[in-house]
Amino acid sequence: MPAVIDQILTRGTRGYKSRSEFLKEATRKRFDELNIAQSTPKLVPPLEHFNVNEEGVRILDRTLASKTTNGRIIDIYFKPDNVWCDYCQSSNCQHTKFALELPAVQEILNKKGWTIKG
Repeated sequence: MPAVIDQILTRGTRGYKSRSEFLKEATRKRFDELNIAQSTPKLVPPLEHFNVNEEGVRILDRTLASKTTNGRIIDIYFKPDNVWCDYCQSSNCQHTKFALELPAVQEILNKKGWTIKG
């Protein structure tokens, strides 16, 4: 088989420049024939809603991952006039903005009659 591939390379058939280039395309075509989907990595969002209740919301922040964890849980607390991020010690950060966009959070704040803008 390698001799056949080498002949194709020598002749310049279809412009292949290396065995690996030829084999990659052959593999892709065979996968297509067999209807085998190539696995694509699943993208995970950097921020994810973790839990919500009347007092606040917990958010998983994957941008704060370390060698031992997949991220950090951030607590956001609801107040009548604003929200508070315990991690950033702020009412105006990426965590509070994300929290205020969550439908479950908007529902809780609406029930309480609190209008908070991010």
